[in-house]
Amino acid sequence: MKHLSVKRVPIAAVVVMLFSVVPPMAQGQSILNKIKGRVEQTATQRVLNETDKAVSNGIDKAIESATAGGKTSSSDNSKPSTDGELAGSGRDTSSNPRAAIQAFSRYDFIPGDSVLYTNDLAGEAIGELPTGWNSNGSSVIVSLGDIPGQWLRMAQRTVVLTDNEQPFGSDFTVEFDMVLQYDFKGWLPPSFQFGLLASGSESTTSNKLLSDPKGEKSFYVEVSPLSDAGNIVLESYEKYTRYFNNPPTKNRLVRQWYGKVSHVAIQGQKERLRIWVDGEKLYDVPKGIPKGGAFNQLFFQLSSSPYDDEQIGVYFSNIKIAKGLPDTRHKLVEEGTFSTTGILFNTGSATVKPESAGVLKAIAEVLTQHPDIRVRIVGHTDAVGDDKANLELSERRAAAVSEMLQAEYKIEGSRLDTGGKGEAEPVADNQTAVGRTQNRRVEFIKL
Repeated sequence: MKHLSVKRVPIAAVVVMLFSVVPPMAQGQSILNKIKGRVEQTATQRVLNETDKAVSNGIDKAIESATAGGKTSSSDNSKPSTDGELAGSGRDTSSNPRAAIQAFSRYDFIPGDSVLYTNDLAGEAIGELPTGWNSNGSSVIVSLGDIPGQWLRMAQRTVVLTDNEQPFGSDFTVEFDMVLQYDFKGWLPPSFQFGLLASGSESTTSNKLLSDPKGEKSFYVEVSPLSDAGNIVLESYEKYTRYFNNPPTKNRLVRQWYGKVSHVAIQGQKERLRIWVDGEKLYDVPKGIPKGGAFNQLFFQLSSSPYDDEQIGVYFSNIKIAKGLPDTRHKLVEEGTFSTTGILFNTGSATVKPESAGVLKAIAEVLTQHPDIRVRIVGHTDAVGDDKANLELSERRAAAVSEMLQAEYKIEGSRLDTGGKGEAEPVADNQTAVGRTQNRRVEFIKL
């Protein structure tokens, strides 16, 4: 008994102590439940915090650039590189260029043969809207850490208009790059739009177009991001009357656009409208464009959301607008020469970019249909950089095109000759961005 009483003394003491310092039993049980809940909440919050760190990792560098008081990345964007390829397009998309081209195997986009407008945002002031552009919000130029070039960072509740003033014509192409970074927190990020409009009697940067970017006619693609996909809508308008509508469609390809540079391509042929992202065709609409008027403006729009601007990264750059509809077969077979600005390379290198696949495929088809034709492939650069370096670069680029035609499209090497002219034979003014883009070309000459 004495042994048992020794065991009971501490227990009794504890019981007395508890009743002396805690409220009645019901309230005490409530406190214990709260403590239990707090422990569970703390554990859950730790998991969420670690997840947030992983999700936010990609956006941190972009936000750092946007909030660093106008500081650029470690690379000096003001220095001209050899052959002024669009800044931002210089990043290798794959260590194996052939694999990158294969990823665009169904890509049949070919840019127009006459460049109207190009803008890589190089030289624009960090933290400011590009010169000549118009906006109703605080969208500004930023740099994105290890992603080359300068980018327009969209602010929420904002429409942005470029400084283009040239009409596109009835046959046209529009290209640009985008980067999407989202710090998903459980609610939906803002949707964004990109589209074209015909300003009619208004200027292409009129304030009226900021409140409702429709003009005489317009179309836009709206993307509503989800963590694992995105809802996409295509609509076109004739003034304020809806002309075409594709209802919202959930597309899992959108998830592949996050955290990297994606390439958007738009082609209009009279009423036909086709749109690609990263080589995948999103739309091919025979009657998607109203007949009247001529498009003359590209616009971007970002809606609102519960997120702070710092949690949302929607960026655009490397815009190229061209008119015309290249006839590869006619020019090469009948006229004897075909020149294109649609075969693109990483800056200062001979790495063929995957969005060149449409042009390469068109050339290969002509050569396959006409097995008796031999061609000389000639590379040309703009006048940025050293003359000798540009000459060597143009030769390597021509050789890279030849190698790609052989490896990917099975064209016999004996049918292909290569050479380079560097900056020696410009077709446009090297003092303008449009001129430099026209001069960076690959020429195919029938032998």
